[in-house]
Order: sequence, then C-alpha cells, then structure tokens
Amino acid sequence: MSDKAMPTGKKYHLHDRKTQWHMAVTPAMKLEFMEYSQVLDYIPERLLNTNALQIDLLIIKKAKDICIENEIGRIFQRHNIIEYKSPHDKEGINTYFKVHAYASLYKIGEKNTVYEPEDITITMIRRGKPYKLFRWFARQGYNVKDMYKGVYYIENAGFFKTQVIVARELAEESHVWLTSLTDAMNRQQAENLIIKSRELSDKPEASYVDAVLQIVSKANRTLFEEIKREDRNMYSALVELMQPEIDEAVSKAVEKTWNEAVIETTNNITAQNKVEAIENAIKKLNMTEEEACAFMDTTKEQYDAYKQIIKNADNKKRKA
Repeated sequence: MSDKAMPTGKKYHLHDRKTQWHMAVTPAMKLEFMEYSQVLDYIPERLLNTNALQIDLLIIKKAKDICIENEIGRIFQRHNIIEYKSPHDKEGINTYFKVHAYASLYKIGEKNTVYEPEDITITMIRRGKPYKLFRWFARQGYNVKDMYKGVYYIENAGFFKTQVIVARELAEESHVWLTSLTDAMNRQQAENLIIKSRELSDKPEASYVDAVLQIVSKANRTLFEEIKREDRNMYSALVELMQPEIDEAVSKAVEKTWNEAVIETTNNITAQNKVEAIENAIKKLNMTEEEACAFMDTTKEQYDAYKQIIKNADNKKRKA
C-alpha cells in the first residue's frame, strides 16, 4: 500500500504535494458509521504477523449481534478488513488476491488467538466499477450480486464474505463522506459536503470532518477556490470549517516572523556592542585594529561582518 491511513491525532496540511487519500478513508468510514461509534473499533494500518504487511483499515465490531443498517456495513461480522484504492489506482485481480491473503493471515491470528473465517469480511473500496475484476469473478464462477446502490457482494469467493464498494455509484445524500473522496468533485457535491460538514462542526466527529475536508479541498483546489469567489455564504461556511487550520498557519507565520525579528535584533545588538568595544580599544587604548580584535576575542573577518550588519540595519531604517 503506497499511501498511508491517517493515524489518530496527526495533523495533515493542504500543501502536501501528493493527495494522501488513505489519510481520509479512516475518518470517512468513521463518519459513515458515526451512529455506531460505541460499537465499532477502528485500527488503521493494522500490521500482519511480524512482516511489514498492513491492512488499510480494520474495523472491529465489539459485539457480534450488533446490526449495522448502513448498506456498506450490513455485511460486517466481528473483524472487517477494508482495502481502499485511491481514485486513479487500479483494482484488479492481484488486489483481490492481496486482500484475500491479508484476511487469511489475519485469520491465523497472533500467539494463541485464532479467528474463524465466518467472523472475517473483506471490503474493497474504489471510485469506479472494476469491470475487469468483475469479469474475472464471473469466469471463476463467483457471482457478483448487486445488493444495494454501489454495493456488490461477491458470492462463492472463498472462505470470507466479500464486497466491492463502488463509491461513484453510492447515493450521495446518504454516503457523502465516501463519495467525496475524489478529485473530480462537482459543484453540488462540494456544496453538499460543506453543508454536511458544518452540521457536525460542534460534534465529536468534527476532527474526522476536518481530515476529510483537508484532503478533498486540496484535491479539488480549483473548485473550492471558485466557490470561495462566487458564493459568499459557502465561503463563510468553508472558512469557519477550516478555521483551526487557518489559525495554525497564521500562528506559524507570526512565530516565524517573530523569531526572525528576534534573531535580527539580537544580531544588530551583538554587532553594535562588538564594533563599539573594538573602536574604543583603538581610540582609548591606542591599539591597532588587529590588536583590538584580538583583545575582544574577535577575528578581523568577524569585525568586518559586524560592521556590515550595522550598515545593513542603517540602510533598512532609512528606507523605512
């Protein structure tokens, strides 16, 4: 897995060069199942065995008899492996075998822990429909069952219950979080996302919303800039939602400017003191420049540099 899921508590910023979609899938799934927050545990990048094999996201249902009404989660058993593909990543036959291998390794468990196959499910999420993979399933005698809008069950596909989620086909009004993980968002989608995000701004899930918004607004920068320019209400809502990040950016900028000012002031004071001390030694003690520098534990090069600092500061003041 080339991308990384978002570890809890870590902050991600819009200036990151590559869109880190995996950072958004965990908060997006938490928002999908926010009404089940008390019965589901989320484990991003779950290590398998002692090797560096990682599941994108592991969702553990705390009680086996809990029924998830969300169409995506109806298949869930106790241990649910999520494999997420970024919008332009391919999801082919090898992806299926990889995630099936993850499930098999997970079934083996660690130490004395062994899970039953019927307690493990596989969920593969991608933006578009994987036609090639579906055709391969059909040739192998696996039945691709269109269970719900955007939700396909793969029947007779081994020991583990498996489904493929096609995010583009999901109902946007009920799955706004997963459908928003795209770099081809339209105006209506963006506005719906902002409205939905604002509804949760004072809820415990607000941090998940922030994580999704950061990734999505970066991936759809032109669209969000257009909304800012053309729709004052949406602009105000977006600024309100992104305020924590804006505050942090401003704080860092102020801190940087302050530190630079302190360094410049300190350098000016140091230079002024050194130059004055050396000049006093020359005038009052009749020392040569070299003797005065040595007396003040300063080299000739440092003395010249101090004089240049003072000169630059004087020029800066005159221009101001």
